[in-house]
Amino acid sequence: MLLLTHDNYHSLEANLDYMSRSQYTGFVYECEAKEMAKLSDVWVEVLTTAQEVGQYVHSWSAGTPEAFMMNHRTMFTKASTLRAEYLVANTMINCLQEDLFVMSHLEGVKEKIMTADMFGVTWKVMANVQSTERRQIIDLATTRSITKKVWDEGTRLHVSFLELYKSPLKAAIYTEVERIALGRADGDWSEFLLVAVSKEKYPDKAVITMTDPNRSAAELAKVELNMPRIIALKSGLEAPIRCEGCDYCRATKVLSAAINYLEL
Repeated sequence: MLLLTHDNYHSLEANLDYMSRSQYTGFVYECEAKEMAKLSDVWVEVLTTAQEVGQYVHSWSAGTPEAFMMNHRTMFTKASTLRAEYLVANTMINCLQEDLFVMSHLEGVKEKIMTADMFGVTWKVMANVQSTERRQIIDLATTRSITKKVWDEGTRLHVSFLELYKSPLKAAIYTEVERIALGRADGDWSEFLLVAVSKEKYPDKAVITMTDPNRSAAELAKVELNMPRIIALKSGLEAPIRCEGCDYCRATKVLSAAINYLEL
């Protein structure tokens, strides 16, 4: 099995050897066919500008913004000035930097890689910040708005950005992997905190505790239930199901019959 480093953590080999939270949500909440295409190296997702802005803010927290800028020249205009989206990102960073309470929660080991055997596979996580002294895992999140409800197509409900992006699931997986890696007893989870900052002209910010033992236990129970199929998919024992709605399915769609107008 690949020995994980910061250089290879997101590599294809690492994703084949390990299960991750993003890979799990891809299989369960997005599209099995697309996730398998990514693992087969026949489909590469292109990050949106919004996602790259989020990564830029993360690079600030990790202490690597210069390296990020060197590898993302699209941040800059032809005149070598920052594009508007990244000027907003700098405002977001300043918003966080100027808050002592926020900065105190961003102290600890940055980009901490942890692995653990769980539900029949080996999982990998990379915590934005881990503090063994405070018994905390801190996740840094950028979002359009912290307080506004957003539409979740899966549940057909307006929900918080935390529910939309499956933050309770992430909290459960990260704290369980850390618990196993450190050899603590069942249910002895660290606190999971989310430092959120909005992409608004005048950014909002919040430190949000995601610690909820009952919710974490329920999320992990669902993960355990779903893992046999995911293992079978990754092993090639079962064929992935196409969602027919994602970018991968649209790009690879082959028509074989007409559809009735009432189906639309």
